[in-house]
Amino acid sequence: MAGKQSRGRFIIGLIFCALVIGCIVSFDLRLKEALVADESLPVKNIVIDGALKRIDKREVAALAGQLCAGHNLPILDTAPLTQALMQIPWTARALVKKRMPDTLVVSLVEHVPAAYWNDNGLYDAVAQQVFYPDLTRFHEPLVRLAAPHDDLAPEVYTKAVLFMRALKPYGLQMRAVMLDNIRCFRIELINGTTLILGRDNEHAVVATRLKRFLQAMDRANLNLSALEYVDLRYDSGFAVRERAVLKQE
Repeated sequence: MAGKQSRGRFIIGLIFCALVIGCIVSFDLRLKEALVADESLPVKNIVIDGALKRIDKREVAALAGQLCAGHNLPILDTAPLTQALMQIPWTARALVKKRMPDTLVVSLVEHVPAAYWNDNGLYDAVAQQVFYPDLTRFHEPLVRLAAPHDDLAPEVYTKAVLFMRALKPYGLQMRAVMLDNIRCFRIELINGTTLILGRDNEHAVVATRLKRFLQAMDRANLNLSALEYVDLRYDSGFAVRERAVLKQE
């Protein structure tokens, strides 16, 4: 008799558990249906996060409104908005998160320019990326880097930092560092003198040439301002060309 009662309670327990699970599943399905229903939880608010100096928040808000406003937040695909934000030239990183029940949080990180790149670009040393914003309002006193292809920018920037450190003890400043199509490095100083360093190799020959020249210049008390260029592409020594002097009649 006791065995039959235990078996009966076990069966009743199973039935109760099945009913509870069924109710939970049913509630979950109905909740999901409600969430994915059109206009059940539409996007109503946009929060823009980030210390932005160059990116216009109005442009960000307009993009978010155009692509996301009124769409159902739980099933909204944020990838199109993220891609659109990355098309803004000053954007280094973009992240879009959903905040229930009706808010999108847009987090942006701006590029930090370390140098000008060729005639119309900037180089971000942190992101190791060239970007092309409108430079009409950008007038920061940065060194200018130049090379035939954008993928050479990290290499040119690394060399520029090396050259800058070498020049600093001698009171010299760079205006530009250029790498031409035959991989010849040139430095243009603030005074207009060009230092032709030549090609580099695994032995960092251009750094050695620059160091050797600076030491010789210091000993000889050479007036760089009077020189148009200095050619350092020699195993020993260097060649110079003086600036042309215009005579007044």
